[in-house]
Amino acid sequence: MKKSTIFSALLLLATAVTYGQGNVQLVPGSGNVCNPMPVTFSISGNSFNPVSYLWSTGETSPVIEIVNSGTYTLSITGYHGNSQNLTTITKTATYNVLPVPDITALTDLWVCKLDTVRLTAVSGYDAIYWSNGATGENFQKVMNSPGTPGSPGLDTMSVSYIASITNVCFSKSETVMLRSIRRPPGVGAFYEGKMDIKSTDSIPAGLVNEYLFPVSYEMVFTEIANPANVITYTTAPGSRKAPASMLNPGSAYHVVSTPIIAGKHYCHGFTSTIGIQGPSINRLSTLFTPDEGLNTFKVFDVQGRMLMEKQDTDFNQEWLDELAPQILIIQRTGKTNETVRAQFVK
Repeated sequence: MKKSTIFSALLLLATAVTYGQGNVQLVPGSGNVCNPMPVTFSISGNSFNPVSYLWSTGETSPVIEIVNSGTYTLSITGYHGNSQNLTTITKTATYNVLPVPDITALTDLWVCKLDTVRLTAVSGYDAIYWSNGATGENFQKVMNSPGTPGSPGLDTMSVSYIASITNVCFSKSETVMLRSIRRPPGVGAFYEGKMDIKSTDSIPAGLVNEYLFPVSYEMVFTEIANPANVITYTTAPGSRKAPASMLNPGSAYHVVSTPIIAGKHYCHGFTSTIGIQGPSINRLSTLFTPDEGLNTFKVFDVQGRMLMEKQDTDFNQEWLDELAPQILIIQRTGKTNETVRAQFVK
């Protein structure tokens, strides 16, 4: 073969190799990528026909999926144009694999009505698009139950987001469920302010409609005349009543209920006032044990306000005739001191 012919062939091969190297690129190129990220290659024109692949990870497929940051190399073996000679082209790129899109809760996912849920996304992506239309890494939502009669007491909302890297990739986060829980409305209109509840009655805790989980209630009874006396009762799951028999007859209480859902306390309810029947004051009852000498009698309402003060040897129930029916606390100070809680009826 003539030298000129050999030189021409070598020049043609060198040109083909140079052309093939420039027209093969890894996709995407180096830089930030999503997690996970498929990485492959592109060939512009018809300059190179690949027949096998070998990645630095040991994989032999044209596309691999990476989850770790680092440098990746692809060796492609194939033919240039119509050449019958195998040639290997090597391409290398370095990737920074960003964290998997997830949601970090900065508050509880279940909150009381009108409280705010705050979430945050991973950092490093070019843009974050939340499923409710919000953008940016931080998310917040004021939860609001609809309050429609018969509707669930927990307002629900599912939230996710799309994290994107411009012109490279995007990835969707997990989905979390947000719930808004109503505050219990108190013991109810029938019991609110009622001062003659019988010890055999049951006292309702209010109502947060059940949703996915049975609701228990923690009911706290604080004696109005003696705030140090606090009685706490927790209902069974699915039950919302406390027995009045555990409360002192002739005493009045402030009641606050708290729903317990999946073991967690939520949303203290509104305060109610109730009273438990005591011994009735009537013309035939004897309130105090016999005592000799002059005594001082003080009459209080359940708020601890003194309504009257009298001195006599015995308690005279006619003193109460101008009072409204209610629970009274009567103290006697004399030779024998005594306190009576009783239901005043007319």
